[in-house]
Amino acid sequence: MVKSLVIKELRESAGILVLAALAMVYVLAELTATPLLPWQSRRLYVIPFVRDSLPFYFWIVIGGLAIALGFRQTAWELGQGTYFFLLHRPISRNRIFMLKLLVGAVLVTLVGVMLVGLYAWWASTPGKFDGPFYWSMTVPAWQLCLSVPPLYFGAFLAGIRPGRWFGSRLLPLVAGILTAFAASNAPWAWMSAGLSLVVSGLMIAAILMYAAERDY
Repeated sequence: MVKSLVIKELRESAGILVLAALAMVYVLAELTATPLLPWQSRRLYVIPFVRDSLPFYFWIVIGGLAIALGFRQTAWELGQGTYFFLLHRPISRNRIFMLKLLVGAVLVTLVGVMLVGLYAWWASTPGKFDGPFYWSMTVPAWQLCLSVPPLYFGAFLAGIRPGRWFGSRLLPLVAGILTAFAASNAPWAWMSAGLSLVVSGLMIAAILMYAAERDY
């Protein structure tokens, strides 16, 4: 049953992941001055990880993936009537939602790490740009990866809790966005990890509470 649920989540997330992968290829081409499309530049104007456009592209691609996946696993499935079938399987609600959260969080984090890791691998290769490269330059980029989970959990919580869409229902997503911004701009990586962990834990607890109490 557990394996079937994990496969289901992966299969239903495939479309969003494909779009994220295509966007990631475009972003890497843009950051590395390796044009794939006519309007992309062939010249690198900045030193990688130093005042480049990585944070902007990261939030567009990975942030968009986190929000889309969170709503895909909750509001979309509820609208399609999937919950009425899923929650009557011989497995507890907590386990079902914990599996959904685990799959979603791992996917979002993995794609973010892949984006930063591939960019760092390119930048660390000698002869790619005029300037020095030190792995310490990538620390802010890894902080971006640490700050993604609250954004995903915020979208998931907004999708699962009842309420008006243009009212209080979206507050968890707003909280996730603010937390992600604060964590990504923290002065030290351990602060990013700690803030992300605390807020993510609170959101997971709230998700499980709504999952247990809400009548589907």
